[in-house]
Amino acid sequence: MRKQTFSYHLTVPPSAIDVLGHVNNVVYLDWVQIAASKHWNAATATYFKDEDPEEERLGIHKMAWVVMDHHIKYKAEAFEGDEIVVTTFVKTFTAATSVRHTEIRRKGEEKILVSAVTNWCLLKMPEGRPIRVPKEVLELF
Repeated sequence: MRKQTFSYHLTVPPSAIDVLGHVNNVVYLDWVQIAASKHWNAATATYFKDEDPEEERLGIHKMAWVVMDHHIKYKAEAFEGDEIVVTTFVKTFTAATSVRHTEIRRKGEEKILVSAVTNWCLLKMPEGRPIRVPKEVLELF
């Protein structure tokens, strides 16, 4: 089965640049997390259709994902003004967890600047306890 991928584009802002003149490693991590959030929101829009959009935006969900760990490989630099594409997909699920892969490239290039693998755990909210990933959610990814 082909994995559902999600991409978003950005232009590297001056605030992303560190003293070495390229994108700071923490900024890449932020982009990885933004990609996961954007993918989740896009894929589950119909699943959460009955929830108040304001509450959803504020993170008051019936479910929330938390990071267990990130594994990041920095392969090349990005610079201010570069057009960036961040692409992500969920590779696998277990009962209450998922493994998400993310790749960051310059627009129009195949070379990967950064790759990340993040292990996530699904929590029932507001209790904050791990829950089994619902079948309906599995089908979306």
